[in-house]
Amino acid sequence: MAVEDIIQKIIAQTGLNNDEVQKRILEKQQELSGLISQEGAAYIIAKEIGLDLLKSGRKPLEIKSVVPGIKNLNLIARISRTFQPKQFEREGIHQVANIVLLDKTGSIRLSLWDKQVELLKNLEVGAAVEISDAYTREDYKGEPEIRLGRRGRIKPLEQTEPPPLEEMQRVTEPKEICISKMLEGGTYEVRAALVQVFETNPFYEICPTCGARVKEPDFKCSEHGSVSPAYAMIVSGVIDDGSSNIRAVFFRDAAEKLINLKTEQARQQKATLFENLDIVGKEFIFSGKVRRNQMFDRVEFIVSDIKDVDVRGKANEIINSFGSNV
Repeated sequence: MAVEDIIQKIIAQTGLNNDEVQKRILEKQQELSGLISQEGAAYIIAKEIGLDLLKSGRKPLEIKSVVPGIKNLNLIARISRTFQPKQFEREGIHQVANIVLLDKTGSIRLSLWDKQVELLKNLEVGAAVEISDAYTREDYKGEPEIRLGRRGRIKPLEQTEPPPLEEMQRVTEPKEICISKMLEGGTYEVRAALVQVFETNPFYEICPTCGARVKEPDFKCSEHGSVSPAYAMIVSGVIDDGSSNIRAVFFRDAAEKLINLKTEQARQQKATLFENLDIVGKEFIFSGKVRRNQMFDRVEFIVSDIKDVDVRGKANEIINSFGSNV
């Protein structure tokens, strides 16, 4: 549902005018540190006033339309990837496993917790599944993540829709492109140099159980209450490929890959961390998604993976291509 339609439904429900609703949306984005879209903020406001935009029994959503804060989510997709469960200890032994779901409009992560991990036994990569009565929350990148909760269900389907996995992967996989041709909302792979790193505090507090961001003074997680926080890392800078440049943001694993340090190692070097980095000017292959930071109204490249440039391999590839044409 387009944000304009959501705004009109909020106006009809509350009697607020358009400017008042827009103000509430902006305040909600600021409350969530600018990590949620205008559409996502509007969905959350609608939910808070008791306006159910996604009633059970309606047509399943496409992944591109899924935002944080949805209840009673229904969705049909294929399993693109599964990850082995990870165990951790906090007031007992817990486990979590992630599944990547894919349809022709995009991909999204589904997290299975504790007893739900048993569902993996009946789920195979490539299988079509129906997710019902689930909910969504915001992950550490500001993207939606699906949780089953107590009522949620995941059911394998014996049907041909959505399209085969290989067909959808071709549509949604990162496209090699130069920065000047990137479009907002697109997923890309680009070879570029890191030309600047912003020397801001890279560490922030997270819930040690689910990884959600928590803030002072009580470090309260919406699912696990007040916690003794763990830490994650975010690094931002500018990448340039000669055609243009763009602000790049590296969360958690991507940040650790960029600086070649685990978060705890980096925290131990906090005072001199940026002084000791030798990555400015170095070329990498960056994969990620272009999105608009609503708080600052700027386009950013949210990096999901980083690879070193294989100069020798690329040279051999070019040489071989010449040889095949002789």
